[in-house]
Amino acid sequence: MHQTTFAPARPTLCVVNFNGASVLPATLSAACALRDSFEAILLIDNGSEDGSLELVARDFDAVRVLRLPDNRGAGAARNVGLAEAPTDQILFIDNDVTLTAACVERLLDALSANPRAALAAATIVYAHRRDTIQYDGAECHFLGLQKLLDEDLPVVAVAPVVRKVGSLSTCCFMVARSRLPAHERFDETFFYIFEDHDFGIRVRLLGAEILSLSDAPCYHGKGTQGLSIRQVGTYTTKRIYFSIRNRWLLLLKNFSLRTLLVLAPILVFYECAQFLLVLKKGWLGEWWRASSWILGHLPEIVRERRRIQRSRCLPDRELLVGGRTPFRAELTSSRAEVAARRALDAIVGSYWKVAAAFI
Repeated sequence: MHQTTFAPARPTLCVVNFNGASVLPATLSAACALRDSFEAILLIDNGSEDGSLELVARDFDAVRVLRLPDNRGAGAARNVGLAEAPTDQILFIDNDVTLTAACVERLLDALSANPRAALAAATIVYAHRRDTIQYDGAECHFLGLQKLLDEDLPVVAVAPVVRKVGSLSTCCFMVARSRLPAHERFDETFFYIFEDHDFGIRVRLLGAEILSLSDAPCYHGKGTQGLSIRQVGTYTTKRIYFSIRNRWLLLLKNFSLRTLLVLAPILVFYECAQFLLVLKKGWLGEWWRASSWILGHLPEIVRERRRIQRSRCLPDRELLVGGRTPFRAELTSSRAEVAARRALDAIVGSYWKVAAAFI
């Protein structure tokens, strides 16, 4: 990793898109209104079939399009941006994010002032509730889950701060490309869900820092077409499969052997609890597919694990955090499920109080 300093300069804006024709007008209009803030504006398209590219060609001639032949996931699109952007500083946003000038300026300033930081994450505010923060950074919960910071808090209740964090949520973030650990890119195996969490963890383990800002606002819409819970109102089969599979993949790749051994009892307990939920919700098919994929790809997972563990320079004790189990509220809708979650939180919290000293 290179520790580079720079004066704030114009970054490249990369918009990651898949079938976003309904949200791109607002996103690109806001981006083009800030055109002088960017060296270039790129739209990286994951094989959209909804007229997205025709819309951009017709209405946004300042936007250069890089098109993937099919949908390879957000991580693959970001990797294209990392390879093709003409500047070292690159601002990535999802296709339903409305930027503000303050967001761009604060992210640049934070990276400039912190030469060990490779990534800086914005304050994500609900587009339909602009007085409420969706989240403004993320940590790695010791169960392998992503813990969002300041989730659903009023904007006025959160003081301006720049924090060093252990994970990355990629709705809107800036990267100083030259500061990334050598050859580290998004793992395209994840495809959907946790690809950002995994990338952030690896960046931290390999020596770079991640910043989260509570005063760099942008506005987030309804999420990925056909997949976002806020859009469809429930867990899709694709989301269930990738949520289960990718958490296992993340744990096996990134956590040290010592950590896995110390956490083994609570991880087994959590898997049993998850399996009971799977049975109750009728998700056994997704669980089986996830398990089969992990078992079928163990040789590749082990090779990647060896590479990461051989190069890491940060111990897990400086990365992992405790606290409540980071569940979506939609997973615990009945009284019995709410009670079970409270019991799980109590057990998980108690275990971490003891286990943290041994990691």
